[in-house]
Amino acid sequence: MAVNQRSAEELITLIFRLQRQLRCVAQKGADPRSPGTALQGVMRIIGDHGEIRATELAEKLGIGTAGLSRHLSELVTMGYVCRRPHPDDGRAYLISLTPAGTQAVSDEMHRRAALLQDMLEHWTDEEALSASESLTKLTESLQTAIRAMKPGTIQPPIPAGEKTK
Repeated sequence: MAVNQRSAEELITLIFRLQRQLRCVAQKGADPRSPGTALQGVMRIIGDHGEIRATELAEKLGIGTAGLSRHLSELVTMGYVCRRPHPDDGRAYLISLTPAGTQAVSDEMHRRAALLQDMLEHWTDEEALSASESLTKLTESLQTAIRAMKPGTIQPPIPAGEKTK
């Protein structure tokens, strides 16, 4: 049986609350000289793929190419990311982390994990693993559903004051 409307709404509310708390965790104790939360996210996806086309990276991040270009310029200037022309497509670039970028991602993951461990000191490892399994299932279900959607099927936002049909 499918998830009912009330359960879906509750899940959305809880996900938003979790997002806000995770932003707080990410920012708590962060070195102000290091890449911020948004740039860390860009770096993590690059690190997960080793080397990735800029257009594919923008798609995975859910941002436009102009926004990605700004992020990449900043990361290149900071020495965390490098770009090279795609060998098979002169119009495209391949993006990868520099050794300093790889180290920065690793350091940040360790910092956040240690902070989360402290914050979850009353949890058991089994509870943490159960939460991980639930979040993995939710993420995979959403990814599968999004991939199955045809382009153009997502409706634009409704301007304030207008009613839905």
